[in-house]
Amino acid sequence: MPARCIAAALLALWALPSAAFDRFEIQVYQPELNEPGHLGLELHTNYTVSGAREPGFPGEIPPWHTGRFTLEPALGVTPWLELGGYLQLMDAPQHGVRYAGSKLRAKLVAPPPFGEGSFLGVNLELGWFPAEVEQDPWSTEIRPFLGWKGRWLLVDVNPILGVALSGKDAFRVALEPAAKVAFDAQLGFAVGVEYYAELGFIDAIRPLRDQAHYLFGVVDVLESYGQRSSSPWEINLGVGGGLGGGADQQLILKSIVGRSF
Repeated sequence: MPARCIAAALLALWALPSAAFDRFEIQVYQPELNEPGHLGLELHTNYTVSGAREPGFPGEIPPWHTGRFTLEPALGVTPWLELGGYLQLMDAPQHGVRYAGSKLRAKLVAPPPFGEGSFLGVNLELGWFPAEVEQDPWSTEIRPFLGWKGRWLLVDVNPILGVALSGKDAFRVALEPAAKVAFDAQLGFAVGVEYYAELGFIDAIRPLRDQAHYLFGVVDVLESYGQRSSSPWEINLGVGGGLGGGADQQLILKSIVGRSF
């Protein structure tokens, strides 16, 4: 059932295939879901230490010295479906604290496609953003996630498709892949690397010199492999920045703190 739902969702949204590297939710998705009827709450924060001081489009608040805060509640619906939302705020020099948009999401996870440790799923989002944040106010994101998690190693790929639903580039598909490799130290934490990119529209991939690539070194607080989590908390901490002519942030600090109820 979940596999058929994921396939149907991808096929339906493919016809709608803008967005760019998500400044508010710097995360590589994994298959964990809240149990049916249980609520989870995450707080995403990040701060651009070094970045562009001029707007990338008319009316944009540039990233330099801007802090971002995203509150993400999520509810487990079935063993393979989770529904959630995002409330985004930002604090920028000379602008103060401002509302920065909202999103709704549905996360679907299929049975392990390639045996124990493998995972497959998709996260679907619909968002609205003020003109200071995005040039096109309405957009959607199709985020498949595929990977493998073993005792010592996590490998996770998110070939993200961003789709504006308004503006001059409406319904064009932007390719924004993300990936993560992490090593579990078996000491209650894992260390790894997260990668994010803006490659341009699928029908007009940017030259390499104009692409944006972001690398983060991260630490995740977690339970030892094979143990049922005894803590309702999750923590992800990272530091990184952009490479390439299209990257408008050179040094970013980020964190994700979550709790299940």
